[in-house]
Amino acid sequence: MKEFSCPLEASNWLKNGKILIHPTEGVWGLGCDAKNVQACKKINTLKQRDENKKFIILAPSLENALDYFEALSTEQITQLDNLWPGHTTVIHTAKNIISDHLKALDKTIGIRVSAHLPITKLLNEFSGPMVSTSANLSNQQTPNSRVDLYQIFQDEDVAIYNHNNGTAKKPSTILRLHNMEYLRE
Repeated sequence: MKEFSCPLEASNWLKNGKILIHPTEGVWGLGCDAKNVQACKKINTLKQRDENKKFIILAPSLENALDYFEALSTEQITQLDNLWPGHTTVIHTAKNIISDHLKALDKTIGIRVSAHLPITKLLNEFSGPMVSTSANLSNQQTPNSRVDLYQIFQDEDVAIYNHNNGTAKKPSTILRLHNMEYLRE
């Protein structure tokens, strides 16, 4: 399996339609270019995951994330500014221009602006949104070791962005913005 420590090399891998195992604040993620439908489908295949289950999007900044959400009130933008960058995924109605492969049936999308430096550097280099999901087989624990990840995702289109995860002990908090309901804390 290829390994990249340089954000530019990892970004180029994503731009070529490939899959990247990447660090997050807490658990390993599996990601690709959010605009690449085939790469998203391949992640579902690799994870043995239902294709109707949607991904979250990692955005490089609040400004970038706002490009994907329907219009927000000033109060909602202030709330996002207080949450991000951070370990919180926010669900809100997606703009109509967002591809259906990224939206849930209720036309929402989940986005996170991470504070984890390795992923922030990657996203700034990539300068676009990246799909992310936990790097595990569906309904199984997410491995902590790179060796286990190598064994699970043996595919020529999968590489690892070789940096450490953050210190969070669980996946991100999930907040539904329109009613401020926490779906996962």
